[in-house]
Amino acid sequence: MAGRTEHSESESSSYWYCLRTQTKREHIASSILSTVENVEVFCPRISQVKKTRAGKKRFVEAMFPSYIFAKFNYAEKCRLVMYSQGVTRIVEQGGRRVVPERIINELKESLPEGIVIAPDPSLEAGAKIEFVSGSLKGLNAKVLAQLPSGQRVQVLLDFLGREIQIEADASDIMLAPEPGN
Repeated sequence: MAGRTEHSESESSSYWYCLRTQTKREHIASSILSTVENVEVFCPRISQVKKTRAGKKRFVEAMFPSYIFAKFNYAEKCRLVMYSQGVTRIVEQGGRRVVPERIINELKESLPEGIVIAPDPSLEAGAKIEFVSGSLKGLNAKVLAQLPSGQRVQVLLDFLGREIQIEADASDIMLAPEPGN
């Protein structure tokens, strides 16, 4: 059989494969494939803070944009998987297409809920921030500490030539753009 791997894709065994998906359609492909009998799907995700016109928001996206993993019997399910909505192809390199099970298991173990929560970089001590909403919108400051509530930070603000320490709501700040950006 062409495309055999060092694991030798047997006719009756299921293996993990990396599937290329349409852009921003990982969740659709995962959802559809998860309803197919004898197909296991793994789509690791990351939750991160991004700046929007309405302020900063936390978004959940695929950890590997345009890729998901599926475990299935290639001989039985290849066509069904390949032609599922959102899937564009099975990733193959040099005739190898099976992803070693230990890699998927290690990834799953490191993400018990299948999702990693990325910290908001604007809350780290020393971060140069900009107020994106509220009465201080447009002013720059430096984070001194994240307060125990997790939703407030202490910042050092240069205001009218004087440095003052204030507390701010975490949703009102973002990392300041780098000079020249």
